[in-house]
Amino acid sequence: MTKKVAFHTLGCKANQYDTEIMKDAVRSEAGYGVEPFSGNPEIIVINTCSVTTGADRKSRKYIRRAARTGELVLVTGCYTVLDSEEIAEISGVDVIFPNSYKYEIIDIIGRAESGFRGKVEGSEGGTWDLNRRTISRDSNHTRAFLKIQDGCSNTCSFCKVRFLRGPTRSKTPNRVVEEARNLGEKGFREIVLTGINLAEYGTGDELLPELIRELSRLDEVSRIRLSSINPDGITRDLLRAFRDSDKSCPYFHVPLQSGSNRILNAMNRGYTREYYLDRVELIRSYLPNSTIGTDLMVGFPGEKEADFAKTEEMVKEVGFINVHVFRYSPRTATPAADFEEKVDSSEKKRRAEELRSIASSTSLVRRRRFYGENLDMIVEEPSNKIDGWRGYSRNYLDIHLHSDNLESKLTPGETTEVELSEVKEDFCLANQRPSGVGIEKVTEGTKTGKEIDRE
Repeated sequence: MTKKVAFHTLGCKANQYDTEIMKDAVRSEAGYGVEPFSGNPEIIVINTCSVTTGADRKSRKYIRRAARTGELVLVTGCYTVLDSEEIAEISGVDVIFPNSYKYEIIDIIGRAESGFRGKVEGSEGGTWDLNRRTISRDSNHTRAFLKIQDGCSNTCSFCKVRFLRGPTRSKTPNRVVEEARNLGEKGFREIVLTGINLAEYGTGDELLPELIRELSRLDEVSRIRLSSINPDGITRDLLRAFRDSDKSCPYFHVPLQSGSNRILNAMNRGYTREYYLDRVELIRSYLPNSTIGTDLMVGFPGEKEADFAKTEEMVKEVGFINVHVFRYSPRTATPAADFEEKVDSSEKKRRAEELRSIASSTSLVRRRRFYGENLDMIVEEPSNKIDGWRGYSRNYLDIHLHSDNLESKLTPGETTEVELSEVKEDFCLANQRPSGVGIEKVTEGTKTGKEIDRE
């Protein structure tokens, strides 16, 4: 009898990729199968996040939910690295294993079924080799997230990720190309390169720009996108690689965190607002139709109203189309947790709401520049806004098509050309262009990620 294993993932795209690695391992093992978390699994694996206190809280929520339904509950991910004692106190948790053991998921399940309980200790897992395993599918998307880098050598004063993910390491270009080709053959038309710090990808000549060039030569893939990259990763060579490729997506998510040099220095981010603005100017000089997203933090210890005003100025000046706003929360083992001049929680909430409002307005202005333009989009899923389909353009505009305006029937994974007809506060409407009918359908004989997951 096949035992059903369910997974629930919290946090970043690198974590989502790790879950796909574990799912592939389970699928390949006789006697096991992958079941939705909402189904009726015997074994549940929660892949946690710990980037904020909110992430910790959400991780605990799903661990408790799993404990109410699963016969065996296994917990992994970043929350397990420094806070395993908190997890162990949750009734119903059977096994806790750190990030470095994710590639050993079958062994972990076997140990749990043999009666082992508690936290997995020892050195067998180590710092896992990214070249050791690849994914054959991405069961949650029509785009495939491909992790090419893990770990971080930066020492930002507010961040504990370097403790949770270990030192920076990269997947070799040959391995990345092989994995991307296999995913393309499975029907994934867009490959999203992800990692903890993509700016640190590669060594010597094996750097990110050359990887982009190599991936652009693949016939099996239509789009290549970066998930997020720090400002120091925005180089002329990278932008030339994007400019010269007809497959690269001109959207860059570049974390800013603060527009105040004083706060950036206290955060130990390693750049100034002037340097960040220079990177933005560089992007737009090479790729005029590019768009930019960012992460911002409010309420960092010592942040005055004048510092916050500097961040507001940056949002207006850059014109981000996507902004993720976080309220600072102290993290275990980070220097900032001991900083004085804490910002009151009510003030952090006010600043976050105000910043989101400004970001929404500037995003609307920036996206309206594309009104009436012809864009191509990959159909992802039924729209949650209208009766129709949803997908993303190359520059990451969230586009929705009305079913009654379609020139042809669409399916997930298909690329079609559209004309932007209306820009709303949080999404865009478009009409399918007749010339775009069947621009590019999923390769004959392949299936989209959604179809694979339904098998």
